[in-house]
Amino acid sequence: MVNNRLGKESKKLNENSVGDFLTPEQRIGNINMLEPWESCITICNQWAWKPNDQMKSLKECIQTLVKTAGGNGNLLFNVGPMMDGRIEQRQVDRLKQMGTWLSKNGEAIYGTKGGPYAPNDRYAATRKGNKIYIHIFKPVDSELNLPALQGVTIKSATVLGGEPVKFTQVDGVHISLPAQLPDENCTVIALELNSDAEKLPVIK
Repeated sequence: MVNNRLGKESKKLNENSVGDFLTPEQRIGNINMLEPWESCITICNQWAWKPNDQMKSLKECIQTLVKTAGGNGNLLFNVGPMMDGRIEQRQVDRLKQMGTWLSKNGEAIYGTKGGPYAPNDRYAATRKGNKIYIHIFKPVDSELNLPALQGVTIKSATVLGGEPVKFTQVDGVHISLPAQLPDENCTVIALELNSDAEKLPVIK
């Protein structure tokens, strides 16, 4: 046993915990830059395989991955084999669809840290080097308004793999969104800073 199921503490690891990382199950953990954690979530409703079990939509799968990365966690995404050991084709197809999204947006997931913005239902953020990646789930209007980033300057804002977008950095960060987001499941905006994004404190 290396996780927190022995001597389990529900919210934090401490000197009384036996395990060395947290394992929230069937839910996405809260942003945590100090202690390692891994969300354990199924691609359908239950663990193991069940005929005709309802499967999560592509949007839900991608946003589960992104919110986990945005919280600085790891995702254990369970896929259960059928009785003969094969993986159900619809689950294979869903994983391939997630792979297609990652082939375009993997820069904003692989090797990143969570934050500085805590994930919510509208967006999540990851960061690496001097870049912050804003993962937009659902636009409310033509502009995404974010809390201010203290002590840094945004040099550019670009749809990942696409065109630049307009922004201002006065009394917060204000990003002009395209009339239609390029990806209805999750569109990524890359913000390039003049300094190390990984040193910024978490903004909740």
